[in-house]
Amino acid sequence: MVSSLPFDAIENPTAALHDLYNDLKDVGPDAFPSRVITHFASIFAASDAFEKIPSLNTRRPPEQHQPRALVRFQAMIQDTSISPEVYLARLPGRRLGGWGLVDETVQAGPTFDYSNLRECSILWAVSVPGEWSTGDPEGNPEHRPTQPHKFPLHGVPHVGVKIKIYDSQADSFKPTDIVTFVGILSFESLHTDLDGSTSTLVPTLHVLFSRPVSSTVMPHSVTSGFDADLRSELISWIAHEGLAGDHEAAEWVLLCCIARVQSRTPPIFPPSLGLSKFPSPTTPTLLTPAISHILSLLFLSVSTIPLSLSTINATPFIPESKDEDLHSGWLQLPKGGVCVVTEAGVQEGNVVERGLLNLRAMQEMMTSQTLQYAFPFSSYSFETDVVFIVLSEGNKNAFFPTLVQLPLKPVTETNGLYKSPGEIQLPSKIDMFRHLVAKARIGSVSIGDETAKRIQEDFVNERKGASVTADDLILRMSVARLLALSYDKSEVDGEMWEKAKGLERSRRQRINN
Repeated sequence: MVSSLPFDAIENPTAALHDLYNDLKDVGPDAFPSRVITHFASIFAASDAFEKIPSLNTRRPPEQHQPRALVRFQAMIQDTSISPEVYLARLPGRRLGGWGLVDETVQAGPTFDYSNLRECSILWAVSVPGEWSTGDPEGNPEHRPTQPHKFPLHGVPHVGVKIKIYDSQADSFKPTDIVTFVGILSFESLHTDLDGSTSTLVPTLHVLFSRPVSSTVMPHSVTSGFDADLRSELISWIAHEGLAGDHEAAEWVLLCCIARVQSRTPPIFPPSLGLSKFPSPTTPTLLTPAISHILSLLFLSVSTIPLSLSTINATPFIPESKDEDLHSGWLQLPKGGVCVVTEAGVQEGNVVERGLLNLRAMQEMMTSQTLQYAFPFSSYSFETDVVFIVLSEGNKNAFFPTLVQLPLKPVTETNGLYKSPGEIQLPSKIDMFRHLVAKARIGSVSIGDETAKRIQEDFVNERKGASVTADDLILRMSVARLLALSYDKSEVDGEMWEKAKGLERSRRQRINN
């Protein structure tokens, strides 16, 4: 009888796999992988059982787990273009093959049963770029990830893993999908050549089952209901900890960060936000703005791209296939992520052709929410859903005309704009803040007939003075929708419309002053 206890599967996943196989020996090798998924997914269906599975991450990298340990890896899929591998689904004696189970004595020959050969899909997955962490953000300093060129953020601790999938579910995975893979961890060669020679050993996860991960994290411990004071407290915390007390800038940051792609036809994309007059860091050891650390406490994936001439000219921004290996780029980020771009490191100098292509790729991702993947004889465009916040020291951004531009107006000392994650004051209501932004991100709002009529009348009246364009109206309506979401409303009413107009008026006044 197959044991259904999660403890047994965690203690010895290989034995649990053998038990399942022995119990289902009449099931053919084509059907068995789907039975594996069903069985192990049911064992760990309960949240408390699932959370008992040891995590694979920078704090517990592959080398710290026992050989063939059961682990769960919350990861971003980086490369789906790797060729599949062939394995023996059934070893001599009708023993189980696959999932890292091999028989070194088996060789091709007259007695070799080729009917037992099957293909497994191969992916490469990495730690979620900019993923929030409740532990040491630096991870294990001794871990050296294999294939570091397949991670988008340069110099950031991460884990990279070869993923082996034995059923057809791999067909549904796309680059930048966030997935939790549960499987048996081993070390295998990166590639096995036709002559039998092997390459570098890399961490390999033989998947038993997987779960999609929402880019919106909703804490379970928070009760439902909306509290307007909580929204004000969240804005105050963002302003105080990361924006030198600028509440208006904090509200714009909040609104832009809860935005998602609503439609591609017609295009309704997250508004990009440019914060100008944002001072450069005075300490060379603190280059990441505090706002990045703050947002990483609220959203699943927050990445920082520190622009400099060397970054622009000499590092990849888009994924590019080289020798049948997909190298990552700064912009290969998961849907639902937030990207903070800093221009503080940009000095005078020339931008070369590669740099121009990089800047163009970032601008296109901001405006069209797509990213090109470069292959030797073609390129493919993949859909994205990433919020951009651009920080610049000048009166406007040096490279990117963002949809929303706002000069920072500090009311406290600006030395707090840059600090380490440990210096951020974590509020007691952080789970409530996360619940608020998560609910806003998954919400939907409509515009009632009465409000729509009011919007139309306002637009006609303002057009008489040539003070508002059609693009201004579209932005204002987007802001009204985001305001309604942040107030947990299902409809844009007159109050939200007036708030949107007030925010926009205040922003324009700040630009003109």
